[in-house]
Amino acid sequence: MGAPSPELCNLWLARAFNAQDVDAAAAMYHPDASIVQVDEVHGGSSVARGADGIRKTMAAYVGLKPHMDVVTHHTTVSGDFAMTRSQWLIRGTDEHGKRTEVHHHGMEVHRRMPDGTWVFFMDHPFGADPSWAVEAPPHTE
Repeated sequence: MGAPSPELCNLWLARAFNAQDVDAAAAMYHPDASIVQVDEVHGGSSVARGADGIRKTMAAYVGLKPHMDVVTHHTTVSGDFAMTRSQWLIRGTDEHGKRTEVHHHGMEVHRRMPDGTWVFFMDHPFGADPSWAVEAPPHTE
């Protein structure tokens, strides 16, 4: 189950989270996808790969009983691949009943499936965070 366009992948993922539907969230990812896990949700920033890793990652998000808001800032398409940049905010409740909020700027690569729908292929939820920016790159020799 993918989205009809790469621009809608982030929105469809947010809708799956908001419905607390792990299956729908996991179905938004290619079977060979990779996702960087978010420290605030997963207790570290490792990379989850493949269907099992994606499902466990999505289950951790859905476990927060989240409400996710998202905007896709831009999309670039080349053939069966697309790159998006998103900004997202999840409000939920952690395993101890404490309210939690996670907000990042993501970078995503999407892949068109044989049925024409689009899914996440690589997802770095905080890959475009402004805190990573430097005033200017160092001099290149």
